[in-house]
Amino acid sequence: MKLKKTIANDEQITNENEEKVVVTTLEIIAAQVWRARCRVLNMSPDEAVVLGMAIGIRSFIEPPLLEGYYGNALISGSVGMTANELTKSSLSRVVRLIKDMKRAALDKRYVFGKLCEIERRLKEMSSTIGISKGVLTVTDWRQISLQYNGWGGLVNIIPLVPMTVDLCVLLPASKADPGMSGGVRVLVTLPRDVMAEFKEEIKLSTK
Repeated sequence: MKLKKTIANDEQITNENEEKVVVTTLEIIAAQVWRARCRVLNMSPDEAVVLGMAIGIRSFIEPPLLEGYYGNALISGSVGMTANELTKSSLSRVVRLIKDMKRAALDKRYVFGKLCEIERRLKEMSSTIGISKGVLTVTDWRQISLQYNGWGGLVNIIPLVPMTVDLCVLLPASKADPGMSGGVRVLVTLPRDVMAEFKEEIKLSTK
């Protein structure tokens, strides 16, 4: 909440019409994690860094999805720059770039192009394996609403993620710890030797 007020009010993020823009928790945490991760990995200043994000397109598909459709309806969006630019950017600027990327990704031409790209990749059955410092994919699990009524409700979510993917997962706070109520847990795949430094970098950006 403190970061959201700082970015939305103090930094006065605006769009091309100079109108105040509402920023989301996802955008702020994604920007914070991306920048902190880049700083602690000691990347070459000119190395390219990319943030990827899944973007829902249910309401943008033409013709519309059939009623009752239960599968995924999303495409990937990304924003990139050099490691030097990211580490020196203010948090508000990184948030703005992420928001602009999300807005551009909902353009119908972009959606059509991405769907064609997905179809091509499926035909080629290509895949990339291995950790890459320059790429980070962010996904938000806070609104999944998993329920297990037979167990008295969901207490905690701990996903198993492969170390072959550079991933940041936003998770709901654990109900087992009342002190976490209203908070967000963040799972990030990182080399073990930089985890402590990453935590300190995150703490510094929240002060």
